[in-house]
Amino acid sequence: MDKSIVYGERKANSTSIWLLFLFLGWSYGSLDKVGLQILYYVTLGGAGIWTLIRLFTLNGAIRDYNKKIAMELGFDNSELVQLGLVK
Repeated sequence: MDKSIVYGERKANSTSIWLLFLFLGWSYGSLDKVGLQILYYVTLGGAGIWTLIRLFTLNGAIRDYNKKIAMELGFDNSELVQLGLVK
């Protein structure tokens, strides 16, 4: 199977993750960090502090997750640049 098709199926959709975060507080779990997501819920978003921080760091976390997926699939640096995962 073509690696770009597999990447398209496995990558994180930023719109979906943002909607889940804004309405349910769910973001870490979408990025394969379920333990951290449980801790987030137990601490009520770090009493709101984690929530504020996550508002500013979520886009970078999504990009890092997608870059990790692309690298696992064997994308080279030029392909990562085309996908907008490397500057």
